[in-house]
Amino acid sequence: MALMMSLVALSIDAVLPALESIGHSFGVTNANDNQLLIGSLFIGMAFGQLLFGPLSDSIGRRRSMTIGFSVFFIGSLMALVADNFETMLISRLLQGLGVAAPRAVSTAIVRDLYEGRAMARVMSFIMMIFILVPMLAPAFGQIILTMANWQAIFVVIALIGLISLLWYLLRQGETLAEEDQADFTVSRTLHALRIIFTNRAAYGYTIAAGIISGPFIFYLSSAQQLFQHAYELGQWFPLYFAGLALAFGMSSFVNGKQVMKLGMHRIVRFALTLLTVSSFLFIFIA
Repeated sequence: MALMMSLVALSIDAVLPALESIGHSFGVTNANDNQLLIGSLFIGMAFGQLLFGPLSDSIGRRRSMTIGFSVFFIGSLMALVADNFETMLISRLLQGLGVAAPRAVSTAIVRDLYEGRAMARVMSFIMMIFILVPMLAPAFGQIILTMANWQAIFVVIALIGLISLLWYLLRQGETLAEEDQADFTVSRTLHALRIIFTNRAAYGYTIAAGIISGPFIFYLSSAQQLFQHAYELGQWFPLYFAGLALAFGMSSFVNGKQVMKLGMHRIVRFALTLLTVSSFLFIFIA
């Protein structure tokens, strides 16, 4: 599960050092437009999670995962043969749409097997691996760039995706019982959304997660320009990026250790309080 979910981080962060090279290949004149290569993947992943979540409840986890990976491979192939920037953005959109399957369905598989604090503990350790990947991914992409062109990054990411899919199909059986499968209909999806939006706890956590995720997506999109140009770090960019990712990994590790004892609500409240206070302090530093 950790390897498949890490494909998301790899698809984003390994490409960061190559953004300028990709933009240059397609004659992009505004450097800010290169950020669209990250944003388009997130857009695809957002819609993909809305699709593959209900789909996996209908046709099972394994079939949904296979479909998602297939879309991801199509997007990767399109990136290799793209002859203009617009096609490249569509390929990234498809990659995001496809990679949403391992991102969403992996969580559903864990949910099939665990619940409550036990689920939070397992997810924390998976997320620790998921977060540690960004520590290595930019350096990984940078190394590939020194030996080959930017297309090679997409080839390697696709190969890692193929390995994770084969490993999953060989080692993990279907976790959703046939009697628990539900029809994939618009009415059922709307009913599920109605349950979420009328549950104050679920609704509140969703809004909080969205508020936190928004600035994080902006950070990922602009990290390459921010570190390499605004802070003039050049080749040191992957190292600084890795140092910040380490903080995420350590937090996930601590969360996995403490969530069984302290509970999710208490940890989330402490984390958001710490984030708010530190953010106000950094306003003055900045």
